[in-house]
Amino acid sequence: MMKKLTFVTLLAYDYRYAELALRSYYDIADEILLGIDADRLSWMKLPFHIDMDEVRALVADIDREGKIRIIEGNFHSSDDPMANDVLERTVLAGHAAPGNWIIQIDSDEILLNGAEFRDWLWAQDPVHFDVQAQWITVFKKFSNQFLLIDPPGESVPVATMARNSYRLSRNTGQPHVMSPLKLLHLSYGRTPEEVLQKLTNWGHARDFDVHCFFRFWQSISLDNYTQARDFHPLTATTWRSLKLVEIGTAVQS
Repeated sequence: MMKKLTFVTLLAYDYRYAELALRSYYDIADEILLGIDADRLSWMKLPFHIDMDEVRALVADIDREGKIRIIEGNFHSSDDPMANDVLERTVLAGHAAPGNWIIQIDSDEILLNGAEFRDWLWAQDPVHFDVQAQWITVFKKFSNQFLLIDPPGESVPVATMARNSYRLSRNTGQPHVMSPLKLLHLSYGRTPEEVLQKLTNWGHARDFDVHCFFRFWQSISLDNYTQARDFHPLTATTWRSLKLVEIGTAVQS
């Protein structure tokens, strides 16, 4: 029997990005869980604003089949932002229907081949492993152009059938299996204010010098991007270089 698919997306300071994510997987989802901190505090315990009228209007516009549930809770109880990241993902996964694949798609990720991914999941034996996707990561946006991480070889865990097993963000520590899924990761393709907000609030906020990396991000331009080499903030050689593409062709990278 084909396993059903529960998608989980967390909403916080960058909630407006979630519309593209939701629309990219709505048709293949059996249920969708949206997580929001009840006190509007980030994983770093910093306040953020989210317009719930706007969120509800978006859900009403998208949710023609009644798949979406909003779940609020305390997702900031630890002083460790990564622990809060894991907590929120674990709590949300616990609300998924028993026996479903749990697929965690962040608000700035867009599925480029959702139907292919669904069919691939259906064909898998329901064993415990982390299903990986390939990120096509946007580092910076200039009008109608993206600077993409090149080559786009970075993978990210997105799906599992294991419960209560998240250890590091979406990673459960189980064996990895690569899927055909490609995710356009908007990541740092934001305004400077949004980039700094992300860097100071996400699960890795204490894992590197945020302000040093932000200054580096600000320094990258269309004139000097070819000089950027080995610059991932956590594992430098994960990001080897950058390439410039028109926004309309980014999905082909």
